[in-house]
Amino acid sequence: MSCGDQSGHVEAVADETFVELARKQCKNKHHKICGQVLYVPIVEAPGETGVGRFGWKDQQASLLSFAGDAYLNEMGITTRLFPDEVTKLCNTAPEPNDPPEPDGLDDLDHFARFIRASKAPARDSQLAETPVSKRGSELFDKVGCAACHVRTLTTAPAGTKINGGKFTVPDALGAKTFYPYSDFLLHDVGTGDGIAVPMIEHYGRRMYETKWKNFSPEHFQTAKDKLRTAPLWGVRFRNRLMHDGASTTLRDAVVRHSGEALEVSRHFQRLSRSDQEALLDFLASL
Repeated sequence: MSCGDQSGHVEAVADETFVELARKQCKNKHHKICGQVLYVPIVEAPGETGVGRFGWKDQQASLLSFAGDAYLNEMGITTRLFPDEVTKLCNTAPEPNDPPEPDGLDDLDHFARFIRASKAPARDSQLAETPVSKRGSELFDKVGCAACHVRTLTTAPAGTKINGGKFTVPDALGAKTFYPYSDFLLHDVGTGDGIAVPMIEHYGRRMYETKWKNFSPEHFQTAKDKLRTAPLWGVRFRNRLMHDGASTTLRDAVVRHSGEALEVSRHFQRLSRSDQEALLDFLASL
């Protein structure tokens, strides 16, 4: 699973922003590049859904849901949102096993707060100011990378209710412009694994007992070969790229893009060697 850095800002982007971004993207790219919006259950708000933005498959819309998902499926820890073990074998501990602390918050709440407050690494300002990197920034737009790796997004105003009304955007996150280099939408870039989001694992055993607004299992099937656009902030600190970690250099990751991104990858490969290096230097400054 992956939620990325500066997750609080991503969570605070209004659903409508992603919907409109997908619409304009598809129109401007003449339906060659069309990010998919996936409405997913907000586990802490039964019946409510939101636009997925966390995880490789955009399987969660809220950080509390994401945290509960990770606790269960990554660490085997049950919580109030996911009270059932994946397996009942050898399960002797009382469930859930995270009672509230004196402040009224349980461990899941504290963990969601922690990732909500995380920050992305600052850019390498020295490299970013070089003429080569600035040239690479221009080429990033010219070849089409910015179609999906969107430079800027803006959060909803402070006071906005999100996550099915369970969270209010605070002043610290409200109406803030940030630079993720991602649209957080689902795309087929030719490296999909063919796996549709498994419902029970990510939304709990009781999900089929609830009627979810705007929820369509069919949409999950159409997204099985798609992946969320990886944010590029902090990419210089990663030595394993793409969803499977199979790319070990920025060049390999760019060239490996196909599917919706095939034309963009070809534009990159047609650049002169110096222009390719300039674009890669720009990426290395993020």
